[in-house]
Amino acid sequence: MTLTMKNGEQYRSHVSSWLDPVRALVRPVSEGLFAGGLNIRKIPSFSDRLKFRLSVLFGVWKEGDHRDWDAIRNWAVQLKPLLTK
Repeated sequence: MTLTMKNGEQYRSHVSSWLDPVRALVRPVSEGLFAGGLNIRKIPSFSDRLKFRLSVLFGVWKEGDHRDWDAIRNWAVQLKPLLTK
């Protein structure tokens, strides 16, 4: 959801750092970072749902599906030759 924030692209390198524990275990052939979705009803904890509702109310995030399926498909197409080497 960080990538859906206003000026979310400025956080791309920070979001990428969240993969550091994975990179410590394996060397990815490619990485794709994409915005996700926010469905507050699916958040199990009441207090967390409240926090997300407040963040939506204050304009930090917007609820909904923010995935760019074309970008995801394009990344996947480019990934296929890397995996078949």
